[in-house]
Amino acid sequence: MNGGAARPRSGEGNQFDFAIGGMFPPKPTGNLREQAKQGALTAMQSEAAAASQLLRGGAAVDAYARQHLKMLDASPPIAGAPTSLTDYASVIPGVSAETAYRTFVREPNALFGAAGIVLRPATSSLADGAKLFLEEKGMPPVWAPISVHLDAQNRTVHITTLDGHPLRGTNRFVFEDDGRGGTRVRQYSAFQGSSPATSVGLTLMDPIERQHDIWRSVHGKLHDMLRAR
Repeated sequence: MNGGAARPRSGEGNQFDFAIGGMFPPKPTGNLREQAKQGALTAMQSEAAAASQLLRGGAAVDAYARQHLKMLDASPPIAGAPTSLTDYASVIPGVSAETAYRTFVREPNALFGAAGIVLRPATSSLADGAKLFLEEKGMPPVWAPISVHLDAQNRTVHITTLDGHPLRGTNRFVFEDDGRGGTRVRQYSAFQGSSPATSVGLTLMDPIERQHDIWRSVHGKLHDMLRAR
């Protein structure tokens, strides 16, 4: 017996799906010195994430985040090393690819917030060259640093991890016209472990499944925001 109408699931009708390939689970890459460096920064940034949540963000947290991000370099996958690959896809019927791209760039707080992630320092939109922490609650909490590159001409958003991110990786979001007035969202993800902390995390929890949940929420929120207009 149906006690009432079921609440629509986030992203209902966006046909979200993904396919995986390459090396799973991801293994730590780089020499011992590099892995030690990455592990130390991951631990430092985890402590900062805990402090940020205790203080509930604010100007002091944002100022610290900006200064810390300046010292972090890009940490993409190491060429030639085993790499985990995931291709995500979803659709947004009746919404142009240009509109979807602009909304992704202009509404990062709503999109990542749907996955329980807060941006540090606080930002109202993504900017080309920006460095940010993705703050996530957990045990331990995480400050996952990224850099952003925007390619407006090709409606593409490139995200690259920075030093101390639990994963070395890239995410490339491409917003394509589907030929029927709608949008195909394609996301190409490539990543490796950055330090032994990756292996510890795989033992304690399932960070890969968490990645799938994050991107499922982001794709779903984008679909819902635009379809509701």
